[in-house]
Amino acid sequence: MRRSIHLSFKKAPFRYGAVALLALLAGGAAHAEGSAPVLGRSGDIYKVTVGSYGELFPEGTEASAEAEVLRLETRGSSGTVEHHLVPGSEPADSDKTPSLSFDASTGQLYVVWSSNNDSTLTRINLASFDGTEWADTIEVSGNIYSNKSAPRLAVTHDRFELAEGSAGESSTRTVLHVVWSEDTAGGEKVMYAPVVLIDGELASRWRRVHRLNDYVSQDLIDEPFNAEVPASLLKAPTVDAASESNAVVIGFADSASGALVQLELSTPATELSELAGSLADYLESTNLCQRIEDEEQDAIATVAEAARVHIVVGGRRIRSRVLRALAQDVKDVLVRHSTDLCAEGGLTGVSSAARVHIVVGGARSQEGDLLEDAVPGESHVLLAAAQPVNDGYVQHLARLQVKSERVAPTIGDGQPTIFASPTGTGAVVLWETGSSLTYVETTSDDPEAAWSESFTLLLDNDLSRSEAYSILHERARSLE
Repeated sequence: MRRSIHLSFKKAPFRYGAVALLALLAGGAAHAEGSAPVLGRSGDIYKVTVGSYGELFPEGTEASAEAEVLRLETRGSSGTVEHHLVPGSEPADSDKTPSLSFDASTGQLYVVWSSNNDSTLTRINLASFDGTEWADTIEVSGNIYSNKSAPRLAVTHDRFELAEGSAGESSTRTVLHVVWSEDTAGGEKVMYAPVVLIDGELASRWRRVHRLNDYVSQDLIDEPFNAEVPASLLKAPTVDAASESNAVVIGFADSASGALVQLELSTPATELSELAGSLADYLESTNLCQRIEDEEQDAIATVAEAARVHIVVGGRRIRSRVLRALAQDVKDVLVRHSTDLCAEGGLTGVSSAARVHIVVGGARSQEGDLLEDAVPGESHVLLAAAQPVNDGYVQHLARLQVKSERVAPTIGDGQPTIFASPTGTGAVVLWETGSSLTYVETTSDDPEAAWSESFTLLLDNDLSRSEAYSILHERARSLE
């Protein structure tokens, strides 16, 4: 029986006052000294500043004066200012590159940042503030021995019911999608760590970090673009809301292919993941591959039909039209491909193929209408978290789909930022130098002639930095 360990997302004591947050508008890249400011309730503005504890909290006693910490500032529309020490930033580490994301559905403000200690270990940390208390800081580091870029964060939600739960009892799933780049033996690579909360508590202590460069399409790996990607662009991955409420778009530059890649990561209904897991367990108990090797007559047909019945019975909470189509699809896959799957990967290969068909097929029917044609782009299934339930666990899965791959743009000197469209097929890439922002945007579906000429926005009294970033962000959100 599969097992895991449950970790409660407990509250930490509140420090330095309280503030209620409701809405957020993030503008542009993180500032060198802290985060970009975000807009909250009733004109309140919030930002995080990096600095020594003695400088940021002259009368504080919770850290040494020399310690580099993060300070959350809340500036009310009435002119009041409150300062809060971000928990987890108190140790004698070098904290940097914070960014903020506000979740209007739950009222939580999330702060994500990287930190280095004297041993050159680099970690990605995540803290949450509900206006009254801080939650325990979560580490989502990946390889702590690699230098890391500024992390970025986006949040999605859905509700679900478990087969083993009480009738009508549902839970809220919050997924924090954290993205950054890090220096590896193979060059700069982009990392993705999903943090799953169930009704406000961590689904599990276990954390999987996925390297997104591994999902660049094979055709592009075989025939890469002839483009030299600047190191600064490789260190500027982005994540933003997608067209669907349960999905995000991640944009990043890949040095091996010379491409700007955009992926969609969605979290299919937990009911689909639970069904996929139970089917995988069933298939691994059938001894199908050995029965095929023994030339047992009708072994494939028998197991395939039993799998179809297992889906229909086990997925009774899923809409019947969708469920019937999924069950028949998996049966057809088993009938056609079981022999090859057994030869390539044994029973694990068979169960994995069946699981992918349920998650990918079901994800296309979240609203109840199963699409006739597959969505373009390669799809993959990732494990996001394993939630302990009774003596086993329920897997929370993510569907990764390649939405677009185009030659990386030519950019100038300066810190770049990528803004992605909700569909993952359009983008704006900008770079900041002095008192100006220069940008290019996608103009064509042709992956090798995909970018406009460059345009420059001058920053002055009539156009602030935050306004310019906000304008370009909105531009990207309108692109197809």
